[in-house]
Amino acid sequence: MRIRIVFILSLILIGCSDKQEEQASKVVYPKVDLVSNITNSIAGEAISLTFKADTDINNIKLQIKNAFGSVLLSPDASKKENIVFQIPKNYTRVAGPCRWQLLVDNHTLQKGTFDIATNAPKATYIESYFGPRSVTAGNNDFSMLTIAPTDAYDNPLDDGTPVTVKYQFQDNIDELQIETESFFAFYNVRSTLKSGRILVTAECNGTSSKELATIVYPDNAVNFSISSSSAHNYADGNQIITFKSDVIKDQYGNIVTNGTLVTFVIKNDKDAYLYTIGTTINGVAEAKTLHPDKAATWEIQAFVTGAAESNTDNFTFKAAIKDYPVHFSKGNRNIDVGPFESFMKQLIPDGLLLQLDIYDMNGAFVTSKKTTTKNGVCNIYLGEYFLAAGKYNLKISAAGITKEFIKDIDGDTVE
Repeated sequence: MRIRIVFILSLILIGCSDKQEEQASKVVYPKVDLVSNITNSIAGEAISLTFKADTDINNIKLQIKNAFGSVLLSPDASKKENIVFQIPKNYTRVAGPCRWQLLVDNHTLQKGTFDIATNAPKATYIESYFGPRSVTAGNNDFSMLTIAPTDAYDNPLDDGTPVTVKYQFQDNIDELQIETESFFAFYNVRSTLKSGRILVTAECNGTSSKELATIVYPDNAVNFSISSSSAHNYADGNQIITFKSDVIKDQYGNIVTNGTLVTFVIKNDKDAYLYTIGTTINGVAEAKTLHPDKAATWEIQAFVTGAAESNTDNFTFKAAIKDYPVHFSKGNRNIDVGPFESFMKQLIPDGLLLQLDIYDMNGAFVTSKKTTTKNGVCNIYLGEYFLAAGKYNLKISAAGITKEFIKDIDGDTVE
């Protein structure tokens, strides 16, 4: 038993002594010096980092990290005297800081940074944007020209790079110089007082952008005048009356855009309203509507919604139909009205509205019936299924003329 205990204690002591020896051991890394001390480079130029070691190293790596990404490089096997790392082109073409670390078994031996500058002398390219592509005449609107110049490898040029801006309107060409800031330059091109097209372009390091344009549209319309015209002024319900504006302009004298909607509102002598619309062509709006079918006086006013209004124009229509005959038959159930003759004794066009209102002898409304003329006349038949026999007050209205009859349906005329 005693021998067994001594044996176990011996094993424990041996294990502890081995662990102390292992903790006391230290890894010694080779000494490596940087031979090529690169601090600055130009995008697109070949870059290599050269190191010199005091002994051969098999597992040495170089980590490169910049805006393009990160990569782990092995040394150039063709170089025997020194340890040489060739930086890939994808990394040397990206401007900005480039960081490196020299690693052996994931241990950093050395690290550093070098800067890659833009390569503007090789080539300059320009990305340009201009918008909005339409503005309103006046001094309150503008389009912004944005210019992003880059080098041959798409690196933004340095802040302070001069950019020349040119813009043209009608006979005037203006030129000015701005500078890039935070990789781009911009300029606000103000709208002009006159409508038209503004052309802009930019130039940087001898490279010109494409031509861009914005259209200056007229401002909101201002008040205008209208007039009314027709072949005659008789209320025949057939002739067309035309409403026409003068040339509608904005406050700067620009003719409003073609297609501007103009609403013509008509008020008759019974305070009823109707309207018709027209759109501008070369600043002039025109709308049409039919004459009324009875004498009336119209007040016409036009509006460009939310912007302008016209004067009020008056047009008076004379009665085209002075009178019309009415004939009853078949127990006063059949009513023939007409012929309707217009202002030259001609038959009126088809479609004149006629309305019959029927009241009982106490003045209570019973029913009504409507019809329209054809070939200058119209007919109404009051069948037994429609109106029972009896005495009624019949009011016939057409062309603004109302006639009243008291009839005994299925009997003779009472009045």
